[in-house]
Amino acid sequence: MSNSIFPLETRHFFIKPQNEEKPLEEEWNVCLKDGDQKKIGSISFEDAVLHGELQISVALDPEFNKVDYNKEIFFAMSNFAFQSQEVREISTKCRYEEENRVRGLEKAGYVRRETVDGIHHYSIKKQKSSWTGVYVFVGLIAGFIIGITVSNLWMGTAIGVVTGAIVGFLMDKRDSEPQRQ
Repeated sequence: MSNSIFPLETRHFFIKPQNEEKPLEEEWNVCLKDGDQKKIGSISFEDAVLHGELQISVALDPEFNKVDYNKEIFFAMSNFAFQSQEVREISTKCRYEEENRVRGLEKAGYVRRETVDGIHHYSIKKQKSSWTGVYVFVGLIAGFIIGITVSNLWMGTAIGVVTGAIVGFLMDKRDSEPQRQ
């Protein structure tokens, strides 16, 4: 038996795809965590992953369209989607009248990118790693050690910092490129 990561569990909801084998191709159900697990909404994905961007659409029953509930759902979905190496950005749309959706998106870390014809376009981007800083620091320490060993602290430090910066840059570049399979 496989260890399924579904359902995604938040404070108030269970979020589960209708087809666990192909989660980005089918609609997801949003159910209350209470005893009867009543379905109160759905989540769908548009066009799967295209150029690293995943478009998400959430529909909730009006009584559950509250700021904190929207925050919970969008936050859980971004955490799930960013586990994939292919997904670099998640986007969604909402009307400017949907104040609870707008505030929920902003609390979940989404940023409004543009507004066209009264429709806000929000997205959240996967955070890039920052290996460069780590490797520059490691290179600095290694450079001091090399410099002390060869009795030329300046040369050793310069070589260590340059080497660390190059390795860090290459690591960051590798992390920012989509993985090909």
